[in-house]
Amino acid sequence: YKLYLDDEYIGGIYKKDFEKVGIYLNESDLSSDNITGNDFYIENVSEESLIGIRDIIFERAYNKAVGYLSVSECSAEMIRSKLKLKGVADYVIDDVIQVLYEYRYLDDERFVENYTRIYIRSKSRHLIEIEIEERGVDVSKYSDVIDNVYEDENVTEGDVIKELLLKKYKNQNLEDIKIKRRAISFLYRHGFSYDMINNYLT
Repeated sequence: YKLYLDDEYIGGIYKKDFEKVGIYLNESDLSSDNITGNDFYIENVSEESLIGIRDIIFERAYNKAVGYLSVSECSAEMIRSKLKLKGVADYVIDDVIQVLYEYRYLDDERFVENYTRIYIRSKSRHLIEIEIEERGVDVSKYSDVIDNVYEDENVTEGDVIKELLLKKYKNQNLEDIKIKRRAISFLYRHGFSYDMINNYLT
């Protein structure tokens, strides 16, 4: 059920969860005006039961978030989007994100470093920075982190262009105008400016 209290959306909950917090529903409860489709409106619930319900909803959302993070590094905004798709209430998401930061399961600096390392050999720095911003992280705070990744990986953007061209256009004549145009479009889609591309190709 999608649970509401005084028209405030509390979160998704199962029938068995009510019993865990001492609320026992009978058939009249389940067929009353309190239910519209999957929307369940509760009234006059005790503070203790309400806290129990919120704890169940929080724990379920928190475990989902930790599961996402166990698969790959995420930003807070990515976690927020994933949880919203699962129907988690905004106030629960805020609480989950706060706890994840406290436990350092979420770490913006670590996310920036990891994201840069993953895409450093397939995208321009400019595109990497744009995509980090799109994921809700202020990349301007972490320029030194990105600098360190490029230094640690011992790679320049010229190296990246060279690798991309070798993979995509190996044994093809880049002097051929049609091939060259396709190569320019290919590199542009990977975030490199026309000036940088032309400087490399010429």
